[in-house]
Amino acid sequence: MKMRKYLQEGKSENYQDAEDKQLLKAGEVATLLSRKFNTKISAKELEAFASEWHHAGVFKSGNGLKGRRVYFFKEKDVDKITLEKILENRAKAAQQAAPDHRVVQGWYPQYFRMTDPVTRKTFSKPFVGIYKGPASKAPKGFRALSDEAFTAAEQQRGRALKPGEQL
Repeated sequence: MKMRKYLQEGKSENYQDAEDKQLLKAGEVATLLSRKFNTKISAKELEAFASEWHHAGVFKSGNGLKGRRVYFFKEKDVDKITLEKILENRAKAAQQAAPDHRVVQGWYPQYFRMTDPVTRKTFSKPFVGIYKGPASKAPKGFRALSDEAFTAAEQQRGRALKPGEQL
């Protein structure tokens, strides 16, 4: 019976067991606490306080499939969540470093998949890649260059790198 329900609703057996135990979902707890504290509280903010979580199926995401988690709470644990703890977690989330918007320029090793014509084996081969844009979006392996060096590096764009070679 549980497998049929899983296939119909996309809920794992553990998720169904949590529902059978009448555990509260994060959305329900958020509603209760919003009323209790007279402040809007989202379910996402309560994930840190959850006693357990379970999969609730797989859904299409922008670039593939993504599993969805549902967080569950025991009724006695809900009473232990205070407004101070929630506000403290909000402050921690707000303190996370803002993205670096400085404009940087430089080069990075850009890898392309190549196929050996004899053995038909594929391998990654590094080439010179050029980047100019915000520091927060710089590619992996990026090395900043001065204006003169950047001009010289632009001439090398797309050139294959030898093993261990640095620009």
